[in-house]
Amino acid sequence: MRALVLRGFGDAAVEEVPDPVPGPGEVVVDVACVQPSVTECMLLAGEPVAMHAVLAGRLAAGPTRFGGHEFAGVVRTLGPGVEESWAGARVTAVETAACGRCAACRRDRPDACPSPAILGFTGPGAFAERVVVPARTLVRVPDGVSAAQAAAIQPLAGAIHGHAAAGVRPGDSVLVIGAGVMGVLHTQVARHGNAGLVMVSGRSPAKRELAERAGADLVLDAAADVAAEVLAATEGIGADVVFETAGADTFGLAAACVRRGGSIVMVSVLPDQAPAPLARMRERSVTLLHPRSGAGGYSPGSGAFEHALRLVSRGDVDVSCLITHRLTGVEALPQALEITRDKGRFGALGPAQVDLFDWSRA
Repeated sequence: MRALVLRGFGDAAVEEVPDPVPGPGEVVVDVACVQPSVTECMLLAGEPVAMHAVLAGRLAAGPTRFGGHEFAGVVRTLGPGVEESWAGARVTAVETAACGRCAACRRDRPDACPSPAILGFTGPGAFAERVVVPARTLVRVPDGVSAAQAAAIQPLAGAIHGHAAAGVRPGDSVLVIGAGVMGVLHTQVARHGNAGLVMVSGRSPAKRELAERAGADLVLDAAADVAAEVLAATEGIGADVVFETAGADTFGLAAACVRRGGSIVMVSVLPDQAPAPLARMRERSVTLLHPRSGAGGYSPGSGAFEHALRLVSRGDVDVSCLITHRLTGVEALPQALEITRDKGRFGALGPAQVDLFDWSRA
């Protein structure tokens, strides 16, 4: 089969690789649609964010396959011990799978597993025509949800995770810093959840407009005095919960906007030595939350994904508004990485998706 192979940072190409074979409890999925995450694009380019050292070590040993955890496809082959009902199912998969053997897993705390398998990170992902995943991570895609929507469901599940971790209470004021993919999804989750006043700041006029359509009550230009406007909108108190989705350079802004005793949820991927206004946060008793990447840390099973798919199926959350660039064929994967890493240059609102086949004809 054909798959994306990384030979060095910034050097990724589609090559012929061996067909995957499922082991006990695993399945092979034909990939119908896949999209790169911004984090994957940063890591593949060699940026010093979380897991950079791990990937550098793998590259030092030779070419490797990396990335591809946001996908949808059709179950092709069942490994030993997998229920026959999965054959031919339209699925996506939870990206994180606890080992099931360590002390944390034995104590029913899979979210604390020190060595979980992470699709595309600890093993090959869906930047390929086919991918092997544990059957226990599979999530059925309901009728009416397209492969493109299902491939975009993982960030939404992550947003649901973030709001659950923050414990947003009925009527809480929420500020979302950043109007990119995660910013818009957090806005929609806040609007359809417990939040009261929902505020969003962003740089791009097009993305600010998208945030307004997503249900934000107040949309702020990031070039303005965001902290002053947030304080004015909250009668001088500040936001109950701030979701930081833009990057480490807005950490200080988050601290300036959150109320005394409030919470900051770090959604964006931080560099190893990100500056943090810890003294201000300590003085104001601000809680800093770092939800585990993806939905697997909050819901080790498929619950968060199933809920996300229901929200999309019912029309409560629109993930299609973020899909502006769609490419065809596995050979387009390098182009999808380029578009996703530099969305502004290409006019993309979200990750570029790659369609490998039409699953309605499978």
